[in-house]
Amino acid sequence: MSDNRDVGAKSVKSWKKSDHHGAGEWLAERGTSLVLIPLTLWAAYAAYSIAGGGFDAAIAFARAPLNAGLIALTMLISVWHMYMGVKVIIDDYLQGGLRGFSIFLTFLLSAALVLATGYALFVLHQGA
Repeated sequence: MSDNRDVGAKSVKSWKKSDHHGAGEWLAERGTSLVLIPLTLWAAYAAYSIAGGGFDAAIAFARAPLNAGLIALTMLISVWHMYMGVKVIIDDYLQGGLRGFSIFLTFLLSAALVLATGYALFVLHQGA
């Protein structure tokens, strides 16, 4: 078995960009996780409370300003958390142009989800 320490040193240099690279992303991922804990508990309670009421009860629930705000916040934080997680997977496993294109598509999907949620809540509050 060979003990070539030079190979290990070169590979570490090739991936390590700086001592602080990724620290902000890591903190953002943990921050969204912490914020999602109470939001998920609220969503579970909300789903339980309107479960037997049917469509009209769900509409009435979502029309309440506090509930609409919490729905929007939950979706925004969830989509942001999803985007960061998928971006890390893409960064780890894809290279070159495919990597950039995949991150762009992930961003478009994330933006579409947030915009669709916002539009649905807007239409709901317009009375349509």
